Amino acid sequence: MADHLDLEKVYRAGNLDELRKAYDDWATSYDQQIVGDYGYRGHELIVARVRDLLADDAAILDAGAGSGTVGMAAKAHGFTCVDAMDLSLGMLEIAREKGVYRDVRVGVLGEPLDYADDSYDAVLSSGVFTPGHAPPSSFAELIRVVKPGGLICFTLRDDERPPGFVELFDALIAEGRWELVEKGAPFFSMPDGEPEVQHRIWLFRVV
Repeated sequence: MADHLDLEKVYRAGNLDELRKAYDDWATSYDQQIVGDYGYRGHELIVARVRDLLADDAAILDAGAGSGTVGMAAKAHGFTCVDAMDLSLGMLEIAREKGVYRDVRVGVLGEPLDYADDSYDAVLSSGVFTPGHAPPSSFAELIRVVKPGGLICFTLRDDERPPGFVELFDALIAEGRWELVEKGAPFFSMPDGEPEVQHRIWLFRVV
């Protein structure tokens, strides 16, 4: 097993610049560590969850795309129109090289996104809603860019759930912004590297 980044470096990043630099530096070895050695599979599970709910040519935004693992899974499942957005240019360069995205651009979850209202049939996000990463406030913009009736499907860290997420989910339901389709069961997301880490898949439909 190759030398690996200590994941606490990204979980405990003090600010956005530290987080971006950590991912820029990690970009070339990320896939090998997280997918190859640690066995991460959240990207595959969220794509599989929406496969029967979306057309092949559905417009999908991979929010927090990183190195492009969701895009690769989406291509394997027959999706043909996927865009990538991430805060790390280094990660996006790796994603771009995979040739699975229609559009690749820098963006920060929790800040205004450079997409028009109702641009997408779905947003997918894997491994992004975890300690030290994208905040609960990210979902206002994700709802904005998804068409009414569209889907938002993502993993959320469950064994060490960041604060504020479930409360926001309930508030957005109460406001009529989205509706819960499914709250998945917890699963061990990196069984070969961090066996204590669990995620859960959440699926919402925008109203």
